[in-house]
Amino acid sequence: MSTTAPTATAARTRLRSVLRQDALACAGFGLLMTAGFALVDSLLGLGPAWAVPFGVYLLGCAAVLALVAGHPDLVRGQVVAVVVNNALAAIALAVLPFTGLVDLTVAGYIVLLGGAALVALFTVLEAAGVKHL
Repeated sequence: MSTTAPTATAARTRLRSVLRQDALACAGFGLLMTAGFALVDSLLGLGPAWAVPFGVYLLGCAAVLALVAGHPDLVRGQVVAVVVNNALAAIALAVLPFTGLVDLTVAGYIVLLGGAALVALFTVLEAAGVKHL
């Protein structure tokens, strides 16, 4: 019992930290996509019709992640929903550059594929944390 409680507490603390980092990443990229859509368009080739809705989605994700991470008790179902959302987002980010729906620059390909990798990393870390809830 003495080894289980600290281990579970440490695992929840790590999960909460990962959720907060995910929220910060979403907030930062969401702000860039919404407030800096002209820059995003010129540098990445992701026009406002894509950048702004994507940015709003990311800002919503940031808010939800902050709420989930800040709840006094992490709720398993909520964290599972975060993992599912992230998995779908990672797939979408990895596929979108190759659909022909957007005319990305080389930097656009790098940013979207790098974003897919980052979201996949958050997915794996958060999924590992679910085991301790």
